[in-house]
Amino acid sequence: MTKDMSYRVAASGDEAGVLKVFAEVAPEVPTAVRSGTKELIERLVETGQSWVATDDTGSIVGYALAEGDDKAIWLVYLGVSKAARNQRVSSSLIARLKETGRPIDTDVRSNNTSSMVERFEHFGFVKTDVNKDRTKLRWEKPASPPA
Repeated sequence: MTKDMSYRVAASGDEAGVLKVFAEVAPEVPTAVRSGTKELIERLVETGQSWVATDDTGSIVGYALAEGDDKAIWLVYLGVSKAARNQRVSSSLIARLKETGRPIDTDVRSNNTSSMVERFEHFGFVKTDVNKDRTKLRWEKPASPPA
């Protein structure tokens, strides 16, 4: 069943909803909620560069936790609850980050079982480094054609 999704910059008070989705998807990454996870989420929400997706009830169903500066964005975590999958939530969150026009960097652990490298490539990211532990990827705004 497709639900109406809304997207907005993450704000103070979103941390519990983000943490709930994080805990649900963490085994796929694989990671886990550890000491410091809540504080990391709080810090990333405070950057003003992270986004959340909410369903028609206002519950957080996805997030793109990011930070950066005026030159680039670092996408730290991207997650979508199982109930909201196959509804273009990830691509919509990535589109919000792309709207800044700044390059977006991220990486995917080698033991990630959720095909994230392929998904990022589908979103227009290219591999910049592959080693035994991680695959680093980057999206850059396409150059404007000459006038």
